[in-house]
Amino acid sequence: MFSSKFLTIHKNSLIYLCVFWFLCINTYSQKTIEKGKVTDSIKVLNTLDETFAIYIPNSFDEKKKSPIIFIFEPAARGSIGLSSFIEASEQYGYILVCSNNSKNGSYEQNFSIANNLFNQIFKSFSIDQDKMYLAGFSGGSRLASTIAVLTNNFSGVIACGAGFASEASYIPSTQKFSYVGLCGNEDMNYKEMIGNNEYLQRLGFDNTLITYNGDHKWPPKEQVNRALRWLQNKKNDSLLISKNLSVDISESEGFESSGELLFAAENYTRILKSYKGFPYLENVKNKYEKLILSKKFKDEYKSLQNALQQENKISNRLFDRLQKDFLFPEKANIDWWKKELNKLSKLKKSGSQQQQKMIARVRFNIFAAVYSRKNKNLYKSSSKQIDLSNNIQALVYQ
Repeated sequence: MFSSKFLTIHKNSLIYLCVFWFLCINTYSQKTIEKGKVTDSIKVLNTLDETFAIYIPNSFDEKKKSPIIFIFEPAARGSIGLSSFIEASEQYGYILVCSNNSKNGSYEQNFSIANNLFNQIFKSFSIDQDKMYLAGFSGGSRLASTIAVLTNNFSGVIACGAGFASEASYIPSTQKFSYVGLCGNEDMNYKEMIGNNEYLQRLGFDNTLITYNGDHKWPPKEQVNRALRWLQNKKNDSLLISKNLSVDISESEGFESSGELLFAAENYTRILKSYKGFPYLENVKNKYEKLILSKKFKDEYKSLQNALQQENKISNRLFDRLQKDFLFPEKANIDWWKKELNKLSKLKKSGSQQQQKMIARVRFNIFAAVYSRKNKNLYKSSSKQIDLSNNIQALVYQ
Protein backbone atom coordinates (compact mmCIF):
# COMPACT_ATOMS: atom_id res chain seq x y z
CA MET A 1 0.00 0.00 0.00
CA PHE A 2 2.85 2.40 0.56
CA SER A 3 6.58 2.86 0.16
CA SER A 4 9.02 4.74 2.35
CA LYS A 5 12.68 5.75 2.15
CA PHE A 6 15.06 6.82 4.85
CA LEU A 7 17.88 9.27 4.39
CA THR A 8 20.86 10.12 6.54
CA ILE A 9 21.23 13.88 6.24
CA HIS A 10 23.81 16.51 7.16
CA LYS A 11 25.27 16.14 10.66
CA ASN A 12 23.98 12.55 10.78
CA SER A 13 20.43 13.67 11.59
CA LEU A 14 17.92 11.06 10.40
CA ILE A 15 14.81 12.40 8.72
CA TYR A 16 12.08 10.70 6.78
CA LEU A 17 11.50 12.69 3.64
CA CYS A 18 9.35 10.38 1.73
CA VAL A 19 6.50 9.11 0.62
CA PHE A 20 3.33 7.36 1.74
CA TRP A 21 0.63 6.74 -0.87
CA PHE A 22 -2.75 5.71 0.53
CA LEU A 23 -5.89 4.78 -1.37
CA CYS A 24 -8.19 6.38 1.18
CA ILE A 25 -8.68 10.06 2.04
CA ASN A 26 -9.00 11.34 5.60
CA THR A 27 -12.33 12.79 6.67
CA TYR A 28 -10.90 16.27 7.34
CA SER A 29 -9.78 16.68 3.72
CA GLN A 30 -13.28 16.03 2.41
CA LYS A 31 -15.29 18.04 4.92
CA THR A 32 -13.29 21.16 5.74
CA ILE A 33 -11.37 21.97 2.56
CA GLU A 34 -13.40 23.71 -0.12
CA LYS A 35 -12.37 23.29 -3.73
CA GLY A 36 -11.28 26.44 -5.60
CA LYS A 37 -10.45 28.33 -2.41
CA VAL A 38 -7.31 28.81 -0.31
CA THR A 39 -7.76 27.17 3.08
CA ASP A 40 -5.19 28.37 5.59
CA SER A 41 -3.91 27.34 9.03
CA ILE A 42 -4.76 23.65 8.83
CA LYS A 43 -3.07 21.93 11.73
CA VAL A 44 -0.38 19.34 11.00
CA LEU A 45 -1.36 16.35 13.11
CA ASN A 46 0.96 15.17 15.88
CA THR A 47 2.76 18.53 16.08
CA LEU A 48 2.48 21.34 18.62
CA ASP A 49 1.93 24.36 16.38
CA GLU A 50 2.65 23.45 12.76
CA THR A 51 0.07 24.43 10.14
CA PHE A 52 -0.20 24.75 6.37
CA ALA A 53 -2.25 26.38 3.63
CA ILE A 54 -3.79 24.34 0.81
CA TYR A 55 -5.53 24.92 -2.50
CA ILE A 56 -7.55 22.17 -4.17
CA PRO A 57 -8.51 22.84 -7.81
CA ASN A 58 -12.11 22.62 -8.91
CA SER A 59 -11.28 19.61 -11.08
CA PHE A 60 -10.18 17.57 -8.04
CA ASP A 61 -11.65 14.06 -7.89
CA GLU A 62 -11.02 12.14 -4.68
CA LYS A 63 -11.38 8.86 -6.57
CA LYS A 64 -8.36 9.68 -8.75
CA LYS A 65 -4.70 10.20 -7.97
CA SER A 66 -3.80 13.90 -7.99
CA PRO A 67 -0.63 15.77 -8.97
CA ILE A 68 0.76 18.04 -6.26
CA ILE A 69 3.15 20.96 -5.74
CA PHE A 70 4.69 21.47 -2.30
CA ILE A 71 5.66 25.14 -1.98
CA PHE A 72 8.16 26.69 0.46
CA GLU A 73 7.85 30.36 1.39
CA PRO A 74 10.93 31.96 2.99
CA ALA A 75 8.91 33.84 5.62
CA ALA A 76 6.47 30.97 6.35
CA ARG A 77 3.46 32.74 4.75
CA GLY A 78 1.51 29.81 3.38
CA SER A 79 -1.27 31.65 1.56
CA ILE A 80 1.24 34.00 -0.11
CA GLY A 81 3.26 31.05 -1.32
CA LEU A 82 0.17 29.59 -3.00
CA SER A 83 -1.08 32.74 -4.71
CA SER A 84 1.07 32.75 -7.87
CA PHE A 85 0.32 29.05 -8.52
CA ILE A 86 -3.48 29.07 -8.35
CA GLU A 87 -4.13 29.75 -12.05
CA ALA A 88 -1.74 26.94 -13.04
CA SER A 89 -3.39 24.69 -10.45
CA GLU A 90 -6.75 25.16 -12.13
CA GLN A 91 -5.28 24.64 -15.60
CA TYR A 92 -3.34 21.46 -14.79
CA GLY A 93 -5.14 20.05 -11.74
CA TYR A 94 -2.37 20.38 -9.11
CA ILE A 95 -3.07 20.35 -5.39
CA LEU A 96 -1.03 23.16 -3.82
CA VAL A 97 0.38 22.95 -0.29
CA CYS A 98 2.53 25.50 1.56
CA SER A 99 3.85 25.31 5.12
CA ASN A 100 3.24 28.11 7.63
CA ASN A 101 6.35 27.09 9.59
CA SER A 102 9.15 26.36 7.14
CA LYS A 103 11.22 29.52 6.64
CA ASN A 104 14.78 30.79 6.19
CA GLY A 105 16.90 29.20 8.88
CA SER A 106 18.10 25.77 9.97
CA TYR A 107 17.90 23.10 7.28
CA GLU A 108 17.53 20.36 9.88
CA GLN A 109 14.53 22.13 11.39
CA ASN A 110 13.00 22.69 7.96
CA PHE A 111 13.53 19.04 7.04
CA SER A 112 11.54 18.05 10.11
CA ILE A 113 8.74 20.49 9.27
CA ALA A 114 8.65 19.29 5.66
CA ASN A 115 8.62 15.66 6.75
CA ASN A 116 5.65 16.23 9.06
CA LEU A 117 3.79 17.96 6.24
CA PHE A 118 4.60 15.22 3.70
CA ASN A 119 3.39 12.51 6.05
CA GLN A 120 0.08 14.25 6.62
CA ILE A 121 -0.60 15.01 2.96
CA PHE A 122 0.32 11.55 1.72
CA LYS A 123 -1.92 9.98 4.37
CA SER A 124 -4.79 12.32 3.51
CA PHE A 125 -4.82 12.35 -0.29
CA SER A 126 -4.27 9.88 -3.09
CA ILE A 127 -1.23 11.41 -4.80
CA ASP A 128 0.20 10.50 -8.20
CA GLN A 129 3.80 9.65 -7.33
CA ASP A 130 4.94 10.51 -10.88
CA LYS A 131 3.53 14.04 -10.65
CA MET A 132 4.98 15.38 -7.40
CA TYR A 133 6.77 18.73 -7.57
CA LEU A 134 8.54 21.11 -5.23
CA ALA A 135 8.64 24.89 -5.52
CA GLY A 136 9.97 27.77 -3.47
CA PHE A 137 11.12 31.35 -3.50
CA SER A 138 14.50 32.66 -2.28
CA GLY A 139 15.54 30.54 0.72
CA GLY A 140 12.46 28.41 0.06
CA SER A 141 13.81 27.71 -3.42
CA ARG A 142 17.09 26.48 -1.97
CA LEU A 143 15.16 24.25 0.44
CA ALA A 144 12.97 22.83 -2.35
CA SER A 145 16.05 21.96 -4.43
CA THR A 146 17.74 20.38 -1.42
CA ILE A 147 14.77 18.14 -0.64
CA ALA A 148 14.60 17.09 -4.30
CA VAL A 149 18.30 16.21 -4.24
CA LEU A 150 18.22 14.27 -0.98
CA THR A 151 15.07 12.27 -1.72
CA ASN A 152 15.22 11.96 -5.52
CA ASN A 153 11.50 11.15 -5.31
CA PHE A 154 10.07 14.27 -6.94
CA SER A 155 9.51 14.86 -10.64
CA GLY A 156 10.63 18.44 -10.71
CA VAL A 157 11.54 21.69 -8.96
CA ILE A 158 10.30 25.22 -9.71
CA ALA A 159 13.09 27.37 -8.28
CA CYS A 160 12.11 31.03 -7.92
CA GLY A 161 14.69 33.74 -7.28
CA ALA A 162 17.48 31.52 -5.89
CA GLY A 163 19.41 28.40 -6.77
CA PHE A 164 21.06 25.79 -4.58
CA ALA A 165 22.12 25.58 -0.96
CA SER A 166 25.84 26.02 -0.29
CA GLU A 167 26.35 22.53 1.17
CA ALA A 168 27.94 20.37 -1.57
CA SER A 169 25.72 17.36 -0.86
CA TYR A 170 22.62 19.54 -1.39
CA ILE A 171 23.52 20.46 -4.99
CA PRO A 172 22.00 18.51 -7.92
CA SER A 173 24.35 16.03 -9.56
CA THR A 174 23.07 12.62 -10.70
CA GLN A 175 19.41 12.95 -9.74
CA LYS A 176 16.64 12.57 -12.31
CA PHE A 177 14.18 15.39 -11.56
CA SER A 178 13.49 18.31 -13.93
CA TYR A 179 14.53 21.80 -12.84
CA VAL A 180 13.05 25.07 -14.01
CA GLY A 181 14.47 28.34 -12.69
CA LEU A 182 12.42 31.55 -12.58
CA CYS A 183 14.27 34.83 -12.01
CA GLY A 184 13.71 38.54 -12.61
CA ASN A 185 16.50 40.45 -14.32
CA GLU A 186 16.72 42.85 -11.37
CA ASP A 187 16.83 40.02 -8.83
CA MET A 188 19.98 39.98 -6.69
CA ASN A 189 20.39 36.27 -7.57
CA TYR A 190 20.07 36.76 -11.34
CA LYS A 191 23.76 36.12 -12.00
CA GLU A 192 23.68 33.07 -9.72
CA MET A 193 20.70 31.62 -11.57
CA ILE A 194 22.48 32.05 -14.91
CA GLY A 195 25.49 30.22 -13.46
CA ASN A 196 23.33 27.41 -12.06
CA ASN A 197 21.66 26.97 -15.44
CA GLU A 198 25.08 26.64 -17.12
CA TYR A 199 26.17 24.14 -14.44
CA LEU A 200 23.08 21.96 -14.97
CA GLN A 201 23.51 22.16 -18.74
CA ARG A 202 27.05 20.79 -18.40
CA LEU A 203 25.70 17.88 -16.36
CA GLY A 204 23.08 17.12 -18.99
CA PHE A 205 20.40 17.84 -16.38
CA ASP A 206 16.85 18.35 -17.66
CA ASN A 207 16.56 22.06 -16.92
CA THR A 208 15.70 25.51 -18.19
CA LEU A 209 15.90 29.11 -16.95
CA ILE A 210 13.05 31.57 -17.51
CA THR A 211 13.95 35.23 -16.98
CA TYR A 212 11.65 38.25 -17.02
CA ASN A 213 11.43 41.90 -15.99
CA GLY A 214 11.25 41.88 -12.20
CA ASP A 215 13.14 41.98 -8.93
CA HIS A 216 13.46 39.71 -5.89
CA LYS A 217 9.91 38.65 -5.14
CA TRP A 218 7.57 35.75 -5.88
CA PRO A 219 7.13 35.55 -9.68
CA PRO A 220 3.80 36.74 -11.06
CA LYS A 221 1.36 34.03 -12.12
CA GLU A 222 2.23 34.53 -15.82
CA GLN A 223 5.80 33.39 -15.17
CA VAL A 224 4.70 30.45 -13.02
CA ASN A 225 2.38 29.42 -15.87
CA ARG A 226 5.39 29.42 -18.23
CA ALA A 227 7.30 27.15 -15.84
CA LEU A 228 4.41 24.71 -15.48
CA ARG A 229 3.88 24.70 -19.24
CA TRP A 230 7.50 23.63 -19.71
CA LEU A 231 7.08 20.87 -17.13
CA GLN A 232 3.90 19.62 -18.84
CA ASN A 233 5.94 18.92 -21.96
CA LYS A 234 7.49 15.96 -20.13
CA LYS A 235 4.20 14.11 -20.53
CA ASN A 236 3.51 11.78 -23.43
CA ASP A 237 0.64 13.91 -24.71
CA SER A 238 1.21 15.09 -28.28
CA LEU A 239 -1.96 17.21 -28.35
CA LEU A 240 -0.97 19.09 -25.18
CA ILE A 241 2.62 19.54 -26.35
CA SER A 242 1.47 20.83 -29.75
CA LYS A 243 -0.78 23.36 -28.00
CA ASN A 244 2.09 24.46 -25.74
CA LEU A 245 4.38 24.85 -28.75
CA SER A 246 1.89 27.22 -30.36
CA VAL A 247 1.72 29.30 -27.18
CA ASP A 248 5.52 29.42 -26.86
CA ILE A 249 6.01 30.49 -30.48
CA SER A 250 3.43 33.25 -30.07
CA GLU A 251 5.11 34.37 -26.85
CA SER A 252 8.52 34.50 -28.53
CA GLU A 253 7.20 36.53 -31.44
CA GLY A 254 5.62 38.90 -28.92
CA PHE A 255 8.95 39.43 -27.18
CA GLU A 256 10.64 40.09 -30.51
CA SER A 257 8.03 42.57 -31.73
CA SER A 258 8.19 44.51 -28.45
CA GLY A 259 11.99 44.76 -28.60
CA GLU A 260 12.65 42.28 -25.74
CA LEU A 261 15.28 40.50 -27.82
CA LEU A 262 17.06 38.71 -24.96
CA PHE A 263 13.78 37.18 -23.81
CA ALA A 264 12.91 36.24 -27.40
CA ALA A 265 16.25 34.48 -27.91
CA GLU A 266 15.91 32.68 -24.58
CA ASN A 267 12.45 31.46 -25.53
CA TYR A 268 13.45 30.38 -29.05
CA THR A 269 16.36 28.41 -27.55
CA ARG A 270 14.00 26.69 -25.11
CA ILE A 271 11.58 25.82 -27.94
CA LEU A 272 14.31 24.28 -30.10
CA LYS A 273 15.45 22.14 -27.18
CA SER A 274 12.04 21.18 -25.77
CA TYR A 275 10.05 20.39 -28.92
CA LYS A 276 12.43 18.28 -30.98
CA GLY A 277 10.58 16.33 -33.65
CA PHE A 278 7.55 18.61 -33.80
CA PRO A 279 6.44 20.61 -36.87
CA TYR A 280 7.27 24.30 -37.30
CA LEU A 281 10.72 23.98 -35.68
CA GLU A 282 12.54 24.80 -38.92
CA ASN A 283 10.67 28.10 -39.02
CA VAL A 284 11.56 28.74 -35.35
CA LYS A 285 15.21 27.94 -36.05
CA ASN A 286 15.26 30.43 -38.92
CA LYS A 287 13.69 33.13 -36.73
CA TYR A 288 16.20 32.45 -33.97
CA GLU A 289 19.23 32.56 -36.28
CA LYS A 290 18.03 35.77 -37.89
CA LEU A 291 17.50 37.31 -34.46
CA ILE A 292 20.90 36.48 -32.97
CA LEU A 293 22.69 37.71 -36.10
CA SER A 294 20.98 41.10 -35.93
CA LYS A 295 23.00 44.10 -34.78
CA LYS A 296 20.37 45.10 -32.25
CA PHE A 297 20.51 41.72 -30.52
CA LYS A 298 24.32 41.64 -30.58
CA ASP A 299 24.46 45.10 -28.99
CA GLU A 300 21.97 44.14 -26.28
CA TYR A 301 23.75 40.85 -25.54
CA LYS A 302 27.12 42.61 -25.33
CA SER A 303 25.61 45.21 -23.00
CA LEU A 304 24.34 42.43 -20.72
CA GLN A 305 27.72 40.68 -20.63
CA ASN A 306 29.51 43.95 -19.85
CA ALA A 307 27.04 44.67 -17.05
CA LEU A 308 27.56 41.19 -15.57
CA GLN A 309 31.34 41.69 -15.57
CA GLN A 310 30.95 45.10 -13.96
CA GLU A 311 28.61 43.58 -11.38
CA ASN A 312 31.33 41.11 -10.40
CA LYS A 313 33.83 43.89 -9.72
CA ILE A 314 31.42 46.12 -7.81
CA SER A 315 29.95 43.28 -5.74
CA ASN A 316 33.35 41.86 -4.84
CA ARG A 317 34.54 45.25 -3.59
CA LEU A 318 31.39 45.96 -1.57
CA PHE A 319 31.12 42.51 -0.04
CA ASP A 320 34.81 42.37 0.87
CA ARG A 321 34.29 45.63 2.76
CA LEU A 322 31.05 44.38 4.30
CA GLN A 323 32.76 41.26 5.63
CA LYS A 324 35.52 43.32 7.24
CA ASP A 325 33.04 45.79 8.72
CA PHE A 326 31.01 43.04 10.36
CA LEU A 327 34.17 41.57 11.87
CA PHE A 328 35.04 44.96 13.39
CA PRO A 329 31.80 46.99 13.42
CA GLU A 330 33.24 49.60 15.76
CA LYS A 331 35.75 50.53 13.02
CA ALA A 332 33.23 50.67 10.17
CA ASN A 333 33.33 53.88 8.13
CA ILE A 334 29.77 54.85 7.17
CA ASP A 335 31.08 57.71 5.01
CA TRP A 336 32.79 55.11 2.79
CA TRP A 337 29.41 53.44 2.23
CA LYS A 338 27.77 56.78 1.44
CA LYS A 339 30.36 57.50 -1.25
CA GLU A 340 30.13 54.03 -2.81
CA LEU A 341 26.33 54.04 -2.87
CA ASN A 342 26.32 57.55 -4.36
CA LYS A 343 28.57 56.22 -7.15
CA LEU A 344 25.94 53.58 -7.88
CA SER A 345 23.22 56.22 -8.03
CA LYS A 346 25.21 58.30 -10.52
CA LEU A 347 25.96 55.26 -12.66
CA LYS A 348 22.29 54.29 -12.68
CA LYS A 349 21.34 57.73 -14.04
CA SER A 350 23.93 57.74 -16.81
CA GLY A 351 24.30 54.03 -17.58
CA SER A 352 22.73 51.70 -20.12
CA GLN A 353 19.51 49.82 -19.45
CA GLN A 354 21.52 46.72 -18.54
CA GLN A 355 23.67 48.75 -16.14
CA GLN A 356 20.53 50.12 -14.48
CA LYS A 357 19.27 46.60 -13.91
CA MET A 358 22.69 45.62 -12.61
CA ILE A 359 22.68 48.49 -10.10
CA ALA A 360 19.26 47.37 -8.87
CA ARG A 361 20.65 43.86 -8.31
CA VAL A 362 23.71 45.12 -6.43
CA ARG A 363 21.67 47.42 -4.19
CA PHE A 364 19.23 44.71 -3.23
CA ASN A 365 22.04 42.25 -2.65
CA ILE A 366 23.63 44.60 -0.12
CA PHE A 367 20.25 45.27 1.45
CA ALA A 368 19.52 41.55 1.79
CA ALA A 369 22.96 40.87 3.26
CA VAL A 370 22.65 43.47 6.00
CA TYR A 371 18.99 42.70 6.63
CA SER A 372 19.72 38.98 7.10
CA ARG A 373 22.28 39.87 9.79
CA LYS A 374 19.30 40.75 12.00
CA ASN A 375 17.72 37.32 11.51
CA LYS A 376 18.31 35.39 14.73
CA ASN A 377 17.78 32.10 12.90
CA LEU A 378 20.79 32.84 10.69
CA TYR A 379 23.22 34.97 12.77
CA LYS A 380 24.12 35.71 16.35
CA SER A 381 24.84 39.37 15.71
CA SER A 382 26.06 41.75 18.40
CA SER A 383 24.30 45.06 19.08
CA LYS A 384 27.07 46.90 17.18
CA GLN A 385 26.63 44.62 14.18
CA ILE A 386 22.88 45.23 14.22
CA ASP A 387 23.46 48.99 14.40
CA LEU A 388 25.79 48.71 11.42
CA SER A 389 23.15 46.73 9.53
CA ASN A 390 20.55 49.42 10.22
CA ASN A 391 22.88 52.22 9.10
CA ILE A 392 23.84 50.57 5.80
CA GLN A 393 20.27 49.45 5.17
CA ALA A 394 19.11 53.06 5.51
CA LEU A 395 21.72 54.21 2.99
CA VAL A 396 20.88 51.58 0.36
CA TYR A 397 17.29 52.79 -0.03
CA GLN A 398 17.29 56.34 1.28
